[in-house]
Amino acid sequence: MDERKVSNVIINVITGVSELLDIEDIWHELETVSDIYPFNTFEWVLNWWKYFGYGKKLWILVIYEESTPIGIAPFMITYFEKGLLAKRIKFIGSNNSDYLDFIVRRGYENQFYTSLVSFLERHIDAFTVLDLEHIPEKSEFFPFIMGSNLYYDYDVEDICPYVELPQSWEEYLNSLEGKFRRNLNYETRRFFKEYDGMFSCVKDIDGLDEAMDNLIVLHQRRWRERHMPGAFYSKRMREFHKDVARAMLLKGALSLFELKDGRKTVASLLSYHVGGKRYYYISGYDLDYSKRSVGTITLGLAIKQSIEEGDSVFDFLRGDERYKKNWNSLKKKNMRFVAAKPSIAGKLFCYYIIAENKIIKKIKDRFSE
Repeated sequence: MDERKVSNVIINVITGVSELLDIEDIWHELETVSDIYPFNTFEWVLNWWKYFGYGKKLWILVIYEESTPIGIAPFMITYFEKGLLAKRIKFIGSNNSDYLDFIVRRGYENQFYTSLVSFLERHIDAFTVLDLEHIPEKSEFFPFIMGSNLYYDYDVEDICPYVELPQSWEEYLNSLEGKFRRNLNYETRRFFKEYDGMFSCVKDIDGLDEAMDNLIVLHQRRWRERHMPGAFYSKRMREFHKDVARAMLLKGALSLFELKDGRKTVASLLSYHVGGKRYYYISGYDLDYSKRSVGTITLGLAIKQSIEEGDSVFDFLRGDERYKKNWNSLKKKNMRFVAAKPSIAGKLFCYYIIAENKIIKKIKDRFSE
């Protein structure tokens, strides 16, 4: 652990897994006093590093004001990624996570970001670039880094639809377009009338493995029909998501919904529940029941339960797929943000990354149509 001190602010640099485990209690405490996402939680970060950290270096900054931890910058370092001859400072979880940002104790934002940016200015050299993926457009980090001595650039990376939930299901239904609302009500009633229908949420660890296996099968079958790899395309991805699901269920932050016909699962929806908001992460449904709209029914019932539990937001996460518009969703943006020394090399590094992002976004937009 490398310790740096500036005035009454101390920055500890975590570079090993044992040191990461040592700050678990600090991380959990900060989660309770910060505005976080599921992908900032200790459980997500630890498991992501376990499965995808090979060839990378932990570089987590824990910032204290005197003895009080005021925030965490969950960074890692990658080398020569995608042919770029530079060291990149990135968020842990890049590529597999939907929202990535800093964990900051409320009321200490100015101290945290001022200290963080000053630290980055001193540690970003001629062949280092700060490359932040999936950072929300309203991140409080931006004004501080944009006022620094570093060169920066950015671009929209993802469109992220979400719904601000009202007080009642009836009020929400009335906000939907008339034809879609009528179809949703009709298909839901018909399914429970014609089938031995049951909608439930996995509550205990004993039933989780079977429920995750069902989700994986349903999701992968659907995507393979479209000649796409799907989210669970490898053993490593399957084991990662299973381990995260176990950890998040024990944390009380997992909601895995199932729609069944008798004992048969015909649709599954996995979501994370953090800070009074529900994040719809992944789903799958039985293609043999596709004409019964089981995916739409399950999503509607998940939103209904979110409202009944008092959630303020149902977040569809990244991806501007057409079906999300049916649910009266609003839109926000994730950004790709890069910063480097204001040298020719630094500017070229930034240009390369942003140009790559524009190409990837065009491909994503084409598939979401």
